[in-house]
Amino acid sequence: MSDLNERDKALLAKFGMTEEQVERDEKMAESETEPDGLTGRVHYGLHLDQTDEEMISVSIRVPKSTLDELTETARRYHISRSEYMRRKLAAPVG
Repeated sequence: MSDLNERDKALLAKFGMTEEQVERDEKMAESETEPDGLTGRVHYGLHLDQTDEEMISVSIRVPKSTLDELTETARRYHISRSEYMRRKLAAPVG
């Protein structure tokens, strides 16, 4: 039995999507072992391709509003703000 109401079904139809596609995408996005383009492959909140390289702390100055945005986004991904910032800095440019 579907959890979608008629409005949801109409929206899916408008964009040519099926409930099965949504369920498959949901499983991929919720998985912590499959790369999904949102946060990369993770395992217990860490990158799987993490090296044994020594980690060094750095300090930066950012506006409070920027820090608040970073914090809120990290919370949505259920990771620390530091981990979110590392991922953003390590992301390929372009």
